[in-house]
Amino acid sequence: MRSSTKHSLIIPLLLAVLLPFGNSLGQQRESKSPNPTGALLRSAFVPGWGQFYNRKYIKGTVIALGESYLIIGIYNDWREANKFERNFKNATDLTIKAREFANFENARDSRNLKMWILATAVFYSMFDAYVDAHLANFDQKDKAYEVFLAPMNDGIQLVLALDIK
Repeated sequence: MRSSTKHSLIIPLLLAVLLPFGNSLGQQRESKSPNPTGALLRSAFVPGWGQFYNRKYIKGTVIALGESYLIIGIYNDWREANKFERNFKNATDLTIKAREFANFENARDSRNLKMWILATAVFYSMFDAYVDAHLANFDQKDKAYEVFLAPMNDGIQLVLALDIK
């Protein structure tokens, strides 16, 4: 009975999350510029989604991989911390108790550090997506410099072109 209750809550929760986006979820608005608030919220819910929405695919991939790595690390450290805590509570030998408690503290500290890094990364990705969406129609015509990769016979080269006036 409990499992069906969990499954019956998924659809209303998804609707509550996705309704604020309106028709902009599957398609761009008439002006072809992304909605900044929509980009921010997308980035808050799914790693890299806000960057993909803004057509920043490389940045979105890097953010999605980084946040996913942190989430998996948090999950693994949490499991390890729980295991060491159980071992500590069940141990009778003081040497084993001390070792398991030290292992528990290390796993807990690693988990907490990853959680802080993840919170910072999510905060960064949310506001990066928001700013990118605001600057989507910004057309800078007066560039003082340009950096790009150019092909060569045996590889590629990084080119810096300066426009000195």
